[in-house]
Amino acid sequence: MGIPVFILAGLLVHCVFLVSIFEIYFSSPLVHGMTPQQTPLPPPAKRLVLFVADGLRADSLYELNSNNTPQAPYLRGILENNGSWGISHTRVPTESRPGHVALIAGFYEDVSAVAKGWKENPVEFDSVFNESKYTWSWGSPDILPMFAKGATGDHVYTFCYTAESEDFGAQDAAELDMWVFDHVKSFFNSSRSNQTLFSALNEEKVVLFLHLLGIDTNGHAHRPNSREYKENIKKVDEGVKEIASMIDNFYGNDGKTAFILTSDHGMTDWGSHGAGHPSETLTPLIVWGAGVNYPQKVTSQFFEDNFLKEWKLENLKRLDVNQADIAPLMASLIGVPFPLNSVGTLPLEYLNNSAHFKAESMFTNAVQILEQFKVKMSHKKETTLSFLFTPFKPLSDSEQINFLKKARLYIQQQKYDEAVSLCKTLINLALEGLSYYHTYDRLFLGLSIAVSFVGWTAYVILVIIKTHTNLTKTIQESTVLFYSFAFVGMIIAFFLLIQTCPWTYYVYCLLPVPVWYAVVRELPLIQDLAANLLSLRIGQSMGFLLVCALGIEILVFSFFYRSTLTIGLLVFAGWPVITQLWVQAKTTALIWTLLCVLLAIFPLMPVVGREPNIPLVIATGLLTLLISCFSLTSLCNSKNKYRNNEDLKVHFYQMLSVALSTYVVSSTHDSLKNKQGLPVLNQIISWMTLVSSSVLPLLSPTFLFQRLFSILLSLMSIYLLLSTGCSALVYLWLK
Repeated sequence: MGIPVFILAGLLVHCVFLVSIFEIYFSSPLVHGMTPQQTPLPPPAKRLVLFVADGLRADSLYELNSNNTPQAPYLRGILENNGSWGISHTRVPTESRPGHVALIAGFYEDVSAVAKGWKENPVEFDSVFNESKYTWSWGSPDILPMFAKGATGDHVYTFCYTAESEDFGAQDAAELDMWVFDHVKSFFNSSRSNQTLFSALNEEKVVLFLHLLGIDTNGHAHRPNSREYKENIKKVDEGVKEIASMIDNFYGNDGKTAFILTSDHGMTDWGSHGAGHPSETLTPLIVWGAGVNYPQKVTSQFFEDNFLKEWKLENLKRLDVNQADIAPLMASLIGVPFPLNSVGTLPLEYLNNSAHFKAESMFTNAVQILEQFKVKMSHKKETTLSFLFTPFKPLSDSEQINFLKKARLYIQQQKYDEAVSLCKTLINLALEGLSYYHTYDRLFLGLSIAVSFVGWTAYVILVIIKTHTNLTKTIQESTVLFYSFAFVGMIIAFFLLIQTCPWTYYVYCLLPVPVWYAVVRELPLIQDLAANLLSLRIGQSMGFLLVCALGIEILVFSFFYRSTLTIGLLVFAGWPVITQLWVQAKTTALIWTLLCVLLAIFPLMPVVGREPNIPLVIATGLLTLLISCFSLTSLCNSKNKYRNNEDLKVHFYQMLSVALSTYVVSSTHDSLKNKQGLPVLNQIISWMTLVSSSVLPLLSPTFLFQRLFSILLSLMSIYLLLSTGCSALVYLWLK
């Protein structure tokens, strides 16, 4: 195999490996074909108002200020006197779209949505909004349209500000929330002179959704402990108070409005989210109004965290839920069918209703999740050979019927507690079954990819050995070998065909065939290599294997304990002494040791969570320019001079790019700090730097050092633009 063909094959193989991750671990959990399930009893509320304070942490809302006053006085009063409260536990990735999907549709979205920027629907889904009679929503253009787009009919209405308004550095982001509150007020005022709108607002099963992005935007720009973030919480508190009062007055205080305030995700102390830190996954949940329990006094309650004492809420019952549980709660309050793909469990402790209503609601919840399980099982059964199909035994067809009959009998006999308990058991089993069938092919596909990966790694090693050693370079050409592998491929393809597997399965399962065929063709080389290895001394071979194993273990441990990289770098620092290179080249060995020791410091530094260190970024840029000047001077004075002035100009342009990148970082930081937004000139320079950095190295001299030096300068420009601390310095040290 020629080098170009080898490189192309490598790219294709690694593309398959990359895509397989999404196919095996992050495929969509949604199934279709279920029947909507709705509680048969009348609901307690006619309408629901959902406030989602984007990026609001639980502790930021519940904690008291230094003077012992609440951060949000109105909401604090609600949870102490009028409603129920707790923590909504989110899941990774803690981003806005997955959080809202979990809240409103009741399921945890697959990671494949990231390929569409968390904005478009990779798979259409049902939601509380879709099941409502009417839904009006106000807020971000990134969130609202996705629920309107997936709705059937024309009953989900959105009112969004422009995308340009979301510039987190140009203004006080709390204005985004003020925009929402003002437009909701105008909307209700205009309905008094619009009979059609007035009549629609007075229908049952109405949802009003207020998406409040200001807190998240201020958190990104100024961090959650900033004055801006906390002031934004106060403004949201005041806005919620005004909207709740206005809605109650509009409906004549009929007591038929339920209110929910929560968040899609939290935020770390350094202003980021997306991972699984508690500050990102713990969000507030406050529910009040029609059909909602009043505060429940308790003498003691246990939670692993110590938040209750910090928040001085240890005497009010805390009701924690999973984020997906909020969707069935909303559906139950206003009496709409549970979203078809919801995996949430109705949190009954939030409901202030009869035991009969709670039992019927939980039964409906169980049937709705069981419907998903049955569709998932049926689909997997149809695409698997009968003698290979292994059903989820705890929930066989007969067990399903027994659960449902027994639960219905308990309700008829008014044994509501027993019915609720049985329905919860059924829900847990159905969720386990859903996970079982969703990951049914994971082992099979995972093994196929693993076999391919091992085969490709072996082939790459053989190619390297073949290219750089004097071992056998002949290839074993055998018709029998070719037809044997072809026959195996045909068997695999036939097996997949009769099971009507997706076309991607053919790629993953057939990939090992050509890969291992290429490996087996190198049998003479493998035999020659084995003979050479067996001729080595056992002690030398064991020592080599031990060093390799130790190096691999250090790399593995570094994923969990970053400081282990320091150990490896210190070993590298002592390498010249161990191998006697110290005697042969003392100056080079000394520089190597010094650089390795300095590099070993960086893994001990925090990855995130620190304050931006712009002076360090600027110092890195200046150091790069200084090194560049010395290098250019040395090259010009050496006998390997540049061929012409054009070659020299390329490096000067790259040095100018480094200088501009350093300026942009400093200028942008000052501009954002002063709330002046991102300067247009800085944006232009940044994009020009990104484009030029990929082109200029190709114009540099082809001598090894000059080309590497050009690549260093190009990448350094990009690293400087992306750095807020020591990242660029690490890159410079490595080079």
